[in-house]
Amino acid sequence: MSPIKNITSIEARKLMKNEDLIILDVRAPWEFAEGHIKNSENLDFTDPDFSDNLKKLDKNKKYLVYCKTGRRGAMALETMKNIGFNNLYNLIGGYDAWNGD
Repeated sequence: MSPIKNITSIEARKLMKNEDLIILDVRAPWEFAEGHIKNSENLDFTDPDFSDNLKKLDKNKKYLVYCKTGRRGAMALETMKNIGFNNLYNLIGGYDAWNGD
């Protein structure tokens, strides 16, 4: 079974209410500054240190990962899976699909 679960924005909202979850925005800092999901942390996928920065995170926590449309998010999730993260959620459609706070 894959550690990556694809979820909709509706499912993500429910998850945020009921779970101890780290929300990871993997877009560029300028995109993050223009708008992001409340309480998310920015970790730029295009940063050369992206993998090294991931390795500093707790692999046992649950992560909801998103980018603008889902492409970078999917690549970031594969990287996280390969490093050993087990509880990963992919926001289908990325930030463009998010219609809330």
